[in-house]
Amino acid sequence: MGKIRPSLWLWGGLLPACVVALDQWSKAWAIGKFGVPHNICAINPYPNLSIEISPVFDLALVCNQGVSFHMFSGHGEVGRIVLTAFALIMCVVLLVWLNRERSKLMSLSLGLIIGGAIGNAIDRARYGAVTDFLNFSDIHFIWVFNVADSAITTGVAGLLLSMFLQERARKRHSESG
Repeated sequence: MGKIRPSLWLWGGLLPACVVALDQWSKAWAIGKFGVPHNICAINPYPNLSIEISPVFDLALVCNQGVSFHMFSGHGEVGRIVLTAFALIMCVVLLVWLNRERSKLMSLSLGLIIGGAIGNAIDRARYGAVTDFLNFSDIHFIWVFNVADSAITTGVAGLLLSMFLQERARKRHSESG
């Protein structure tokens, strides 16, 4: 087993903790704006609540029992346990990858994904569904999402960019050598 690098505490500890804190705070804030119980997703998985904020943005309370685009929803308690366990196992895998990673962009990206996955896993474990509330459907973006989803999406984009840049650098190095 390899040694734990000091940067793991930043990218694998502090950054995900900040993402989780912001995600959980923002979900509590949004639920508070609707004036419903904090465990609304456990009580009513289809609350159908919306508050118009601007011509392009609304708060829309959605309880997502699945993953992206509601895939794998509707499997009850077993689905909740499987999805939560899978997310946490993937976080461990990503932490191992992160500990071996030398690229700052890749490390940042992995930290964002880990934080987002933990934020959504907390909701799924506590309430049986992930609380989504950010809605830009007035500009034809049909998905309602949350801070954790944004961190995961940004992290995946960063991973792809980092892989592209690493491959480009590798090709330049092999062509010049």
